[in-house]
Amino acid sequence: MYSFRKNKFSSLSEALENPKNCKKLSLLFIEYNLKDKGAIFSQFINLRTLEIQAHPFIYNLDDFELPKEIAELKKLKKISLLNLPLKVFPEWLTRIKSLQYLMIRGNDIDTVPETISQLDQLKTLRIENCELNKLPKTLNQMLNLKYLGLSETKLTDLNPDLFPKNLKEINLSGSRRYKDDDFENLKKALKRTKI
Repeated sequence: MYSFRKNKFSSLSEALENPKNCKKLSLLFIEYNLKDKGAIFSQFINLRTLEIQAHPFIYNLDDFELPKEIAELKKLKKISLLNLPLKVFPEWLTRIKSLQYLMIRGNDIDTVPETISQLDQLKTLRIENCELNKLPKTLNQMLNLKYLGLSETKLTDLNPDLFPKNLKEINLSGSRRYKDDDFENLKKALKRTKI
C-alpha cells in the first residue's frame, strides 16, 4: 500500500490541500503580493522551512508585504527571503523563537531592529545584498549565532564589540565601505572567527 505523504510543496494552492502535512514550502519566482495571504499561512502549523523568492516583475511593488501570521508558526526553523521588494525589516520575524536560520537577501533594507536578539536559537543570520549600513547594538547578545552573512552591504562600522564572540564565520565579501584598519582590528579581536 502506498502511504507516502508529501510534505514539501511549491505552491500555496498545492500546500492547502493538506496544510498540516506541509513541512517545507518553496514559493519561487512569485509574481504576486502576499500581504492578504495570512489566513492561508496560519494553516501551515507544522511548517519548518519557508523559502520565498520574488520574480523580478514585482520588484517595484511599493506595497509588498509578507503576512504577519507567519510569526505564529511555532515550528519554523528556517526562513529564506530572496529578492523581495522589502524596504523595512519585518520586525515580526523576531517573534519566531524556533528560528535557527534566517536569510534576507536582495532588498532595500537598511537597518535590522534591536529585537533581533530575541531570536536566541538562531545559528545563521544572513542579511545580504541590501542597503544595510549599521548593525543592531544587541547583535552581540546572540550567543548561539555561528554564521553571520553580511556580503554586499553598506556597513561602515566594524567595531568588534558589535559582534558575538562565539561566531565561527563572518562573510563581508562585496562590502568594501569600511576602513582596512577596522577590518584588521575585527580580525584581531575575533581570532577564532573566520572573516
